[in-house]
Formats: sequence, structure tokens, C-alpha cells
Amino acid sequence: MNEEEMVVNFNEVFNKVIDTIKDSQNEVLSMYESVHNECEKMRIDLENFRIRVKFLIDEVEYLEKEEKKSKQRLASISQNFHNQTEEKIRQAYEDAKSIQVKLTLKREEEKNIIKSRNNLEIRLKKMNDILKKGEIYMSKMKSVVDFLMGDLENVSQKMTSLESKAQIGMKIIKSQEEERRRIVRDIHDGPAQSMASLVIKSEIINRLLDKDIELSREELKNTKKILRTTLRDLRRIMYDLSPTSLDDLGLIPTIQRAISDIEYENDINIDLIVINDTKIMHPLVRITTFRVIQESLNNVCKHSKASNVKIKLDINEKRVAGIVEDNGIGFNMDCDNIIKGSLGIGFMMERASLLDGQLKIDSKIGEGTKIIFAFPNKEVNDEA
Repeated sequence: MNEEEMVVNFNEVFNKVIDTIKDSQNEVLSMYESVHNECEKMRIDLENFRIRVKFLIDEVEYLEKEEKKSKQRLASISQNFHNQTEEKIRQAYEDAKSIQVKLTLKREEEKNIIKSRNNLEIRLKKMNDILKKGEIYMSKMKSVVDFLMGDLENVSQKMTSLESKAQIGMKIIKSQEEERRRIVRDIHDGPAQSMASLVIKSEIINRLLDKDIELSREELKNTKKILRTTLRDLRRIMYDLSPTSLDDLGLIPTIQRAISDIEYENDINIDLIVINDTKIMHPLVRITTFRVIQESLNNVCKHSKASNVKIKLDINEKRVAGIVEDNGIGFNMDCDNIIKGSLGIGFMMERASLLDGQLKIDSKIGEGTKIIFAFPNKEVNDEA
């Protein structure tokens, strides 16, 4: 068998493997979507349970007050028994009994619904655990499919570099999945929670409209504040996903805007020094430069405890180079696990590597951290 026949046979085997993996991937995806939809339904049910529990608690408190009043009326009638008509005595006892029955039923209903809510919370937690495992399986399967779906021509020549490419691809996919999970957490902890709160507040306002206008107005003011916060959070998440100002305003104004937002939200002073601002040849180089600076600043805010940051940027016709330096607590560079374990740092290094650039980190405990990067300012092959 000659070399050409070997490559053809190898491609046939690869195609069969790909078809099998694709079928498995579709099955896993279908299962994942089914579990995801069930989780969403359970979250809605859980929110409804919480609303019902709150209303039941209010109703029980109201009936307890009514029961206390009925007991006081019975005590008053007992003290003046001879001055009361038979009808009035009978009616007072019937009213007291009716309230006691309602209170007993409501307490039982409250107990049952709290139990159902707790069971649903436990089920939802288990389903979320299953979803997380499903995400891991799909990520691993996707990485396999992506590489096997690539160009199979000259397979024998590509086999030697397949392992290194797989490692790069896995790191990129891992970073992407981590970013997706971060976005989900941001939405869940921010806008999603706010929207759930708005649902509850709308029910409360609806009940208060006929009872307490002033309290209703106060609740409406609070609702308006929540809506503003939710809108702000959504805009921030959208901006983090895709900073449109890169295309509209350019790299430097976009970096300045990011700096302004970070300084506003954190007690950090950031200086931007631009030595040259030559046109960047390709959008991928521009977005990579921004992401590296953005991730560097995120790390400063999360870990460095720095009060000052200095950014130097030099964009000339040959290269884009920059330094992000802080006066924070730094870390031990001899501990490789810190760098290897950080998806953000790993993602920055992979981005630089894919552009034939370099990224270096220099840090010492108590002496801050310096991130140095440089990329060629040239056209980029998007298919590389």
C-alpha cells in the first residue's frame, strides 16, 4: 500500500469516527437541553412557590390576629353573659370556630407548600450539578470534533503537530467555556435576581393598591431603582461581550472608557501613556490588544490590592507593544501553578501566541506585577 492509499484509508477512518462522535454529541446536546429546560421550569415553579409562601405567611398572620380578636369577643360575652341575646352568643361562637378552622387549614397549607418548596430547591440543585457535568462533557466532545473536522489533507504531515494544536485548542475552549459560565453567573446574580424581585414586588404592589396608596408609591419607587440597576447591569454585560466602541471610536478611546469604569467602581488610579497611535492593520490584533489590557486590569482589581496602575502603549507600523504595571502585592513567579491555574493569564498567552506575538509576566511578592506584551502589526490569516 502506497502513501496516497494510506492517507485515503486514514481519512475514511477519521470520517467514520467523526460521524460516530457527532451522533453522540447530538444525543448529549439533546439531553443537556432537556435538563436545561427542566431547570428553567423548576426555577419558575420555585419562584412561584416563594411568592405563595410569602402570601400564606401574611394570611396566617392576619388570621392569627382575627383569632385573637374573636377570643377577646368571647371573653367579653362571657363576662356579660346575662345581657347577651342567644343569637349574638351563637354567632360569636360560630365566628370564632370558623376563624380557627381557616387558621388551621392555612397553617397546614403553609407547612405543605414550604415542604414542597424545600424539596424543589434540593431537586434544582441536583439538576444544576447535572448541567455542570453536561457542560464539561460537551466541552471535551466539542474539542475532539473541532480538531477531527479540520482539513484532513496531508494527514501524515500534520500528525506530529496535532498534540500541540490540541493542547492550544483545549485551553482556548476551556477559556471560552469559563467566560460563558462567568456571563451566566453575572446574569443570574444580577439581572435575573432583579427580575425575580420585580415579579414579587409587582404582586405586592397589586395587593397594596386597594389598601395603602402611600406604601404602593414607595414600592413603585423601589421597583424603578431595581429596573435602572438591571438595565445598567445588562449594558455592562453586553459591553464586556463586545465593546462596539472599538469599531466606532477606536482602541485608545475604548481603553480610556474601560479605565474610567474601573476607576469609578474601584479605589484605583490608572494612568494611560500612549507613545504612538499608528493604525492597527487587522481587527483581530486590535481586539486582542484590548482584551489583554482588559484582563490585566481585571486581575489587578481581583488580586493585586494595588492603588496605582500604569499602562504604556506603543503602536507603530511594525508592532503593537504594551506594559501594564501595578504597585500591588505581587506573587511568587517560581510557583508555576499560579500561572498555569489562571484561565485569564493562560487565555492572554494563547491569544498572543496565535498572533505570533509574546506575553511575559514579571512579579515579585511585595513589588507588584508587570505584564509585557507585543504583537506584529500586520494582516492576520483568520483561518490560521
